[in-house]
Amino acid sequence: MPELRQDPITLRWVTIATERAKRPTAFTRTAKAAVAPSAECPFDEGHESMTPPETMAYRAPGTAPNTPGWEFRVVPNLYPAFGPADAAPEVKVVGPYTTMRGSGVHEVLIDSPDHYRDIADFDVAKVDQIIRGYLDRYQAAASNPFVQYVLLIINHGREAGASLEHPHSQLFGIPLVPEAVAEELRGVARFQREHGSCPYCRMLTYEREAGERLIFENDSFLVFAPFASRTPFESWIVPGWHSARFEALADGQRRSFAEALHVLLARLKRGLNDPPYNFYIHTAPAREAAEEYHWHAELLPKLAIAAGFELGTGIMINVATPESAAEFLRGVDEHAAPAQAAAGAASHA
Repeated sequence: MPELRQDPITLRWVTIATERAKRPTAFTRTAKAAVAPSAECPFDEGHESMTPPETMAYRAPGTAPNTPGWEFRVVPNLYPAFGPADAAPEVKVVGPYTTMRGSGVHEVLIDSPDHYRDIADFDVAKVDQIIRGYLDRYQAAASNPFVQYVLLIINHGREAGASLEHPHSQLFGIPLVPEAVAEELRGVARFQREHGSCPYCRMLTYEREAGERLIFENDSFLVFAPFASRTPFESWIVPGWHSARFEALADGQRRSFAEALHVLLARLKRGLNDPPYNFYIHTAPAREAAEEYHWHAELLPKLAIAAGFELGTGIMINVATPESAAEFLRGVDEHAAPAQAAAGAASHA
Protein backbone atom coordinates (compact mmCIF):
# COMPACT_ATOMS: atom_id res chain seq x y z
CA MET A 1 0.00 0.00 0.00
CA PRO A 2 1.43 3.46 -0.86
CA GLU A 3 2.58 5.51 2.13
CA LEU A 4 2.56 9.28 2.65
CA ARG A 5 5.53 10.52 4.67
CA GLN A 6 6.05 14.04 6.05
CA ASP A 7 9.32 15.90 6.44
CA PRO A 8 9.33 17.06 10.10
CA ILE A 9 11.06 20.36 9.25
CA THR A 10 9.41 21.63 6.05
CA LEU A 11 6.16 19.68 6.65
CA ARG A 12 6.22 18.73 2.95
CA TRP A 13 4.60 15.41 2.11
CA VAL A 14 5.99 12.78 -0.24
CA THR A 15 4.39 9.58 -1.48
CA ILE A 16 6.44 6.41 -1.22
CA ALA A 17 4.75 4.48 -4.00
CA THR A 18 5.39 0.96 -2.76
CA GLU A 19 2.99 -0.51 -5.33
CA ARG A 20 5.11 1.00 -8.10
CA ALA A 21 8.43 0.67 -6.29
CA LYS A 22 11.44 -0.46 -8.27
CA ARG A 23 14.39 -2.47 -7.06
CA PRO A 24 17.47 -0.24 -6.60
CA THR A 25 19.27 -2.04 -9.43
CA ALA A 26 16.61 -0.73 -11.84
CA PHE A 27 18.21 2.72 -11.55
CA THR A 28 21.63 1.63 -12.76
CA ARG A 29 22.43 3.52 -15.93
CA THR A 30 23.75 1.92 -19.09
CA ALA A 31 27.43 2.53 -19.71
CA LYS A 32 28.33 5.93 -21.08
CA ALA A 33 30.84 6.45 -23.88
CA ALA A 34 33.92 8.28 -22.67
CA VAL A 35 34.15 11.81 -23.99
CA ALA A 36 37.63 13.15 -24.68
CA PRO A 37 38.58 16.60 -23.39
CA SER A 38 37.50 19.22 -25.87
CA ALA A 39 40.15 21.44 -27.36
CA GLU A 40 37.80 24.22 -26.33
CA CYS A 41 37.24 23.21 -22.68
CA PRO A 42 38.00 26.39 -20.72
CA PHE A 43 38.64 24.46 -17.50
CA ASP A 44 41.48 22.31 -18.83
CA GLU A 45 45.04 23.16 -17.79
CA GLY A 46 46.68 25.34 -20.41
CA HIS A 47 43.38 27.04 -21.27
CA GLU A 48 43.53 29.59 -18.44
CA SER A 49 43.14 32.48 -20.89
CA MET A 50 39.70 31.16 -21.83
CA THR A 51 38.25 32.03 -18.42
CA PRO A 52 38.02 35.35 -16.58
CA PRO A 53 41.12 36.02 -14.41
CA GLU A 54 41.20 33.67 -11.45
CA THR A 55 39.87 34.82 -8.10
CA MET A 56 41.85 32.24 -6.15
CA ALA A 57 43.90 29.12 -6.83
CA TYR A 58 45.96 26.52 -5.00
CA ARG A 59 49.13 26.32 -7.07
CA ALA A 60 52.55 24.79 -7.26
CA PRO A 61 55.16 27.14 -5.74
CA GLY A 62 56.52 29.62 -8.23
CA THR A 63 53.66 29.43 -10.72
CA ALA A 64 51.97 32.67 -11.71
CA PRO A 65 48.22 33.34 -11.62
CA ASN A 66 46.30 32.35 -14.76
CA THR A 67 48.98 29.94 -15.93
CA PRO A 68 49.36 26.13 -15.68
CA GLY A 69 50.50 24.65 -12.38
CA TRP A 70 47.25 24.93 -10.38
CA GLU A 71 45.56 22.17 -8.39
CA PHE A 72 42.25 23.92 -7.59
CA ARG A 73 41.11 27.08 -9.34
CA VAL A 74 38.29 29.61 -8.84
CA VAL A 75 37.12 32.03 -11.53
CA PRO A 76 34.13 34.35 -11.90
CA ASN A 77 31.33 32.80 -13.94
CA LEU A 78 31.57 34.10 -17.50
CA TYR A 79 27.77 34.49 -17.61
CA PRO A 80 26.90 35.32 -13.99
CA ALA A 81 23.39 34.97 -12.61
CA PHE A 82 24.29 37.52 -9.90
CA GLY A 83 26.54 40.56 -9.89
CA PRO A 84 28.30 42.84 -9.59
CA ALA A 85 29.53 42.10 -6.09
CA ASP A 86 29.91 45.75 -5.07
CA ALA A 87 26.44 46.95 -6.07
CA ALA A 88 23.82 47.50 -3.40
CA PRO A 89 20.55 45.67 -4.12
CA GLU A 90 17.74 48.10 -4.88
CA VAL A 91 14.16 47.02 -4.24
CA LYS A 92 11.42 48.50 -6.38
CA VAL A 93 7.68 47.98 -6.39
CA VAL A 94 5.95 48.07 -9.77
CA GLY A 95 2.21 47.69 -9.42
CA PRO A 96 1.61 44.31 -7.74
CA TYR A 97 5.21 43.23 -8.38
CA THR A 98 8.49 43.59 -6.51
CA THR A 99 11.90 43.64 -8.18
CA MET A 100 15.44 43.70 -6.82
CA ARG A 101 18.79 44.29 -8.47
CA GLY A 102 20.50 40.91 -8.79
CA SER A 103 23.77 41.99 -7.20
CA GLY A 104 26.06 39.40 -5.69
CA VAL A 105 28.68 36.77 -6.48
CA HIS A 106 28.72 33.87 -8.93
CA GLU A 107 31.93 31.83 -9.10
CA VAL A 108 33.06 28.58 -10.69
CA LEU A 109 35.24 26.31 -8.53
CA ILE A 110 37.24 23.88 -10.70
CA ASP A 111 38.12 20.66 -8.86
CA SER A 112 41.41 19.95 -10.61
CA PRO A 113 43.12 20.09 -14.02
CA ASP A 114 41.89 16.51 -14.65
CA HIS A 115 39.07 16.54 -17.20
CA TYR A 116 37.92 13.02 -16.31
CA ARG A 117 38.14 12.47 -12.56
CA ASP A 118 35.88 14.01 -9.95
CA ILE A 119 35.25 13.81 -6.20
CA ALA A 120 34.12 10.17 -6.52
CA ASP A 121 37.52 9.24 -7.98
CA PHE A 122 39.96 11.31 -5.94
CA ASP A 123 41.52 10.25 -2.66
CA VAL A 124 40.26 11.90 0.52
CA ALA A 125 43.28 14.22 0.72
CA LYS A 126 42.37 15.75 -2.63
CA VAL A 127 38.69 16.02 -1.68
CA ASP A 128 39.80 17.74 1.53
CA GLN A 129 41.64 20.31 -0.59
CA ILE A 130 38.45 20.94 -2.60
CA ILE A 131 36.44 21.40 0.60
CA ARG A 132 39.10 23.83 1.87
CA GLY A 133 38.53 25.80 -1.32
CA TYR A 134 34.79 25.77 -0.67
CA LEU A 135 35.36 27.17 2.81
CA ASP A 136 37.72 29.89 1.59
CA ARG A 137 35.16 31.10 -0.94
CA TYR A 138 32.22 30.79 1.49
CA GLN A 139 34.01 33.02 3.96
CA ALA A 140 34.98 35.54 1.29
CA ALA A 141 31.44 35.77 -0.08
CA ALA A 142 29.87 35.99 3.39
CA SER A 143 32.09 38.98 4.21
CA ASN A 144 30.40 40.98 1.44
CA PRO A 145 27.87 43.30 3.17
CA PHE A 146 25.43 42.96 0.27
CA VAL A 147 25.36 39.14 0.41
CA GLN A 148 22.60 37.67 2.54
CA TYR A 149 23.10 34.02 1.62
CA VAL A 150 25.88 31.83 0.21
CA LEU A 151 25.05 28.62 -1.65
CA LEU A 152 27.45 25.99 -2.99
CA ILE A 153 26.10 23.60 -5.64
CA ILE A 154 27.27 20.78 -7.90
CA ASN A 155 25.32 19.99 -11.07
CA HIS A 156 26.70 16.62 -12.17
CA GLY A 157 25.77 15.42 -15.62
CA ARG A 158 23.95 17.13 -18.44
CA GLU A 159 20.55 15.97 -17.16
CA ALA A 160 21.28 17.78 -13.88
CA GLY A 161 22.10 21.05 -15.61
CA ALA A 162 25.87 20.82 -16.15
CA SER A 163 26.85 22.74 -19.28
CA LEU A 164 30.52 21.67 -19.14
CA GLU A 165 31.78 18.17 -18.45
CA HIS A 166 34.97 19.13 -16.60
CA PRO A 167 34.20 18.53 -12.88
CA HIS A 168 33.40 21.78 -11.09
CA SER A 169 31.02 23.37 -8.63
CA GLN A 170 29.46 26.81 -8.37
CA LEU A 171 29.17 29.31 -5.55
CA PHE A 172 26.48 31.98 -5.35
CA GLY A 173 26.40 34.94 -2.99
CA ILE A 174 22.91 36.43 -3.28
CA PRO A 175 21.15 39.49 -1.82
CA LEU A 176 18.32 37.60 -0.10
CA VAL A 177 17.64 34.47 1.93
CA PRO A 178 16.05 31.95 -0.48
CA GLU A 179 12.64 30.57 0.41
CA ALA A 180 13.90 26.96 0.57
CA VAL A 181 16.24 27.96 3.41
CA ALA A 182 13.74 30.31 5.05
CA GLU A 183 11.27 27.40 5.11
CA GLU A 184 13.83 25.26 6.93
CA LEU A 185 14.60 28.06 9.39
CA ARG A 186 10.89 28.40 10.20
CA GLY A 187 10.56 24.64 10.50
CA VAL A 188 13.50 24.36 12.89
CA ALA A 189 12.08 27.15 15.09
CA ARG A 190 8.64 25.51 15.11
CA PHE A 191 10.06 22.07 15.94
CA GLN A 192 12.10 23.50 18.81
CA ARG A 193 9.04 25.27 20.23
CA GLU A 194 7.00 22.09 20.04
CA HIS A 195 9.62 19.50 21.03
CA GLY A 196 12.38 21.45 22.79
CA SER A 197 15.20 20.18 20.59
CA CYS A 198 16.83 20.54 17.19
CA PRO A 199 15.03 18.38 14.59
CA TYR A 200 18.27 17.47 12.82
CA CYS A 201 19.83 16.33 16.10
CA ARG A 202 16.72 14.24 16.76
CA MET A 203 17.01 12.74 13.27
CA LEU A 204 20.64 11.82 13.86
CA THR A 205 19.83 9.98 17.09
CA TYR A 206 16.91 8.13 15.52
CA GLU A 207 18.68 7.22 12.28
CA ARG A 208 21.68 5.82 14.18
CA GLU A 209 19.37 3.66 16.28
CA ALA A 210 17.14 2.56 13.40
CA GLY A 211 20.01 1.89 11.01
CA GLU A 212 17.80 1.03 8.04
CA ARG A 213 18.38 4.33 6.20
CA LEU A 214 22.03 4.69 7.21
CA ILE A 215 24.52 4.78 4.31
CA PHE A 216 27.80 5.74 6.02
CA GLU A 217 29.07 7.17 9.28
CA ASN A 218 32.44 8.40 10.47
CA ASP A 219 33.57 10.21 13.60
CA SER A 220 31.83 13.48 12.65
CA PHE A 221 29.16 12.91 9.97
CA LEU A 222 26.16 10.76 9.25
CA VAL A 223 25.13 9.97 5.66
CA PHE A 224 21.59 8.66 5.30
CA ALA A 225 18.55 8.49 3.05
CA PRO A 226 15.98 10.87 4.59
CA PHE A 227 12.74 9.34 5.84
CA ALA A 228 10.65 11.47 3.47
CA SER A 229 12.96 11.12 0.45
CA ARG A 230 11.68 13.15 -2.48
CA THR A 231 13.50 11.19 -5.18
CA PRO A 232 15.13 7.75 -5.51
CA PHE A 233 18.48 7.71 -3.70
CA GLU A 234 18.12 11.17 -2.15
CA SER A 235 20.89 11.37 0.48
CA TRP A 236 21.84 13.82 3.23
CA ILE A 237 25.17 14.46 4.94
CA VAL A 238 24.61 15.90 8.42
CA PRO A 239 27.24 16.86 11.02
CA GLY A 240 26.94 14.78 14.16
CA TRP A 241 27.24 17.82 16.41
CA HIS A 242 24.99 20.87 16.42
CA SER A 243 26.45 23.56 14.16
CA ALA A 244 24.70 26.31 12.23
CA ARG A 245 27.46 27.07 9.72
CA PHE A 246 29.30 24.96 7.19
CA GLU A 247 31.94 27.67 6.89
CA ALA A 248 32.90 27.18 10.57
CA LEU A 249 34.31 23.67 9.97
CA ALA A 250 37.60 23.02 11.76
CA ASP A 251 40.41 21.18 9.95
CA GLY A 252 39.65 17.71 11.34
CA GLN A 253 35.93 18.14 10.77
CA ARG A 254 36.63 19.29 7.21
CA ARG A 255 38.52 16.09 6.44
CA SER A 256 35.69 14.00 7.91
CA PHE A 257 33.22 15.83 5.68
CA ALA A 258 35.52 15.20 2.71
CA GLU A 259 35.50 11.49 3.53
CA ALA A 260 31.71 11.37 3.88
CA LEU A 261 31.18 13.20 0.59
CA HIS A 262 33.73 11.03 -1.22
CA VAL A 263 32.17 7.79 0.02
CA LEU A 264 28.65 8.85 -0.94
CA LEU A 265 29.62 10.00 -4.44
CA ALA A 266 31.88 7.00 -5.04
CA ARG A 267 29.12 4.57 -4.07
CA LEU A 268 26.61 6.33 -6.30
CA LYS A 269 29.06 6.35 -9.20
CA ARG A 270 30.06 2.72 -8.87
CA GLY A 271 26.70 1.34 -7.80
CA LEU A 272 24.50 3.24 -10.27
CA ASN A 273 27.06 3.82 -13.04
CA ASP A 274 27.54 7.56 -12.53
CA PRO A 275 24.00 8.97 -12.37
CA PRO A 276 23.37 12.71 -12.82
CA TYR A 277 22.68 14.54 -9.57
CA ASN A 278 22.26 17.92 -7.92
CA PHE A 279 24.15 18.58 -4.69
CA TYR A 280 23.97 21.64 -2.45
CA ILE A 281 24.93 22.78 1.04
CA HIS A 282 22.42 24.55 3.27
CA THR A 283 24.01 26.73 5.94
CA ALA A 284 22.78 29.60 8.11
CA PRO A 285 22.27 33.00 6.42
CA ALA A 286 25.31 35.27 6.33
CA ARG A 287 23.73 38.20 8.17
CA GLU A 288 21.60 36.33 10.74
CA ALA A 289 22.63 34.63 13.97
CA ALA A 290 20.36 31.58 13.38
CA GLU A 291 22.31 29.42 15.82
CA GLU A 292 19.31 27.10 16.15
CA TYR A 293 19.87 26.00 12.54
CA HIS A 294 21.79 22.80 11.70
CA TRP A 295 23.74 22.96 8.44
CA HIS A 296 23.72 19.95 6.15
CA ALA A 297 24.22 18.84 2.56
CA GLU A 298 21.56 17.35 0.31
CA LEU A 299 22.03 15.25 -2.83
CA LEU A 300 19.21 14.44 -5.24
CA PRO A 301 19.99 12.13 -8.18
CA LYS A 302 18.09 12.88 -11.38
CA LEU A 303 16.53 9.43 -11.67
CA ALA A 304 12.88 10.47 -11.97
CA ILE A 305 10.91 13.23 -13.66
CA ALA A 306 8.43 15.51 -11.90
CA ALA A 307 5.19 15.11 -13.87
CA GLY A 308 1.72 16.61 -13.64
CA PHE A 309 0.84 15.30 -10.17
CA GLU A 310 4.10 16.52 -8.62
CA LEU A 311 3.84 19.93 -10.28
CA GLY A 312 0.16 20.30 -9.52
CA THR A 313 0.35 19.30 -5.84
CA GLY A 314 3.94 19.84 -4.77
CA ILE A 315 3.88 16.24 -3.49
CA MET A 316 6.70 14.16 -4.94
CA ILE A 317 6.11 10.49 -5.80
CA ASN A 318 9.16 8.38 -4.97
CA VAL A 319 9.25 4.92 -6.56
CA ALA A 320 12.21 3.67 -4.52
CA THR A 321 11.94 3.38 -0.76
CA PRO A 322 14.73 5.18 1.12
CA GLU A 323 15.31 1.99 3.10
CA SER A 324 16.04 -0.06 -0.01
CA ALA A 325 18.18 2.71 -1.51
CA ALA A 326 20.27 2.93 1.66
CA GLU A 327 20.65 -0.85 1.83
CA PHE A 328 21.85 -0.87 -1.78
CA LEU A 329 24.43 1.87 -1.18
CA ARG A 330 25.69 0.19 2.00
CA GLY A 331 26.54 -2.82 -0.17
CA VAL A 332 28.57 -0.86 -2.73
CA ASP A 333 32.35 -1.06 -2.52
CA GLU A 334 33.46 2.48 -3.30
CA HIS A 335 36.90 1.19 -4.33
CA ALA A 336 35.67 -1.44 -6.82
CA ALA A 337 35.23 -1.07 -10.56
CA PRO A 338 31.66 0.07 -11.40
CA ALA A 339 30.41 -3.31 -12.69
CA GLN A 340 31.83 -5.18 -9.69
CA ALA A 341 30.48 -2.60 -7.24
CA ALA A 342 26.98 -2.74 -8.75
CA ALA A 343 26.98 -6.55 -8.67
CA GLY A 344 28.02 -6.57 -5.03
CA ALA A 345 25.33 -4.10 -4.07
CA ALA A 346 22.66 -6.00 -6.02
CA SER A 347 23.42 -9.14 -4.03
CA HIS A 348 22.54 -7.19 -0.86
CA ALA A 349 19.41 -5.50 -2.24
